[in-house]
Amino acid sequence: MLDEAGFDECAIVLSSDLDELVIWQIITQIQHEAPRYGVDADKLIKRLVYGVGTRLITSWGEPALGGVYKLVAVKKDGDWNSAIKISESPSKTPTPGAKRAWRIYDHRDKATADLLTLESETIDENAPLVLRHPSDHTKLRTLRPEQISRIEPLHVEIVRQGKVVYELPALEALRRHRAEDVEALDPGVRRLVNPHIYHVSLSQPLWDLKQELIEQARRSNIVQDK
Repeated sequence: MLDEAGFDECAIVLSSDLDELVIWQIITQIQHEAPRYGVDADKLIKRLVYGVGTRLITSWGEPALGGVYKLVAVKKDGDWNSAIKISESPSKTPTPGAKRAWRIYDHRDKATADLLTLESETIDENAPLVLRHPSDHTKLRTLRPEQISRIEPLHVEIVRQGKVVYELPALEALRRHRAEDVEALDPGVRRLVNPHIYHVSLSQPLWDLKQELIEQARRSNIVQDK
């Protein structure tokens, strides 16, 4: 109708309780049904503008974040001493110690997992890398050097002794960085329906420390549950 009236470049604005799932359903329906009516699906989709409001500003899917503080290290004389609180549920037992976080990219340059290591730990990029499940001792995988394209450190110092030591990038640079991060995820992780789980793993030394402290606590009969 718009094309017939000479408005073939006119944007079509959609609104009313839109979210990512509704938008995905609209696009999928257009791709499926447009050919039946002789309509160019790609051209039509490019004309769509989405007015997302309520479900964006209200955190519709997760309006609250449940959290609990659990001590994992105590600083004494300038050094961090690892600590742990044991739970009857392995998944509730926190990972002890001061840590660093890394993103592991596979041979396709896709992010395959995030890895937590000890703060003092270094990663040998020429040796196999073991990724352990945080609580299940039966789940682990080993990546050979040729399976890894790069390892990205995720921790960036922002504040030191109360002073900002980080130069905030421009808004466009932040937007571009986030878009690159999303693009680096495997399509199976990004899909909206039944996505694959993106794993956060422990290094072998960090896993060993956790098991050592769990065993020490059990020997001392310090077993608690949240």
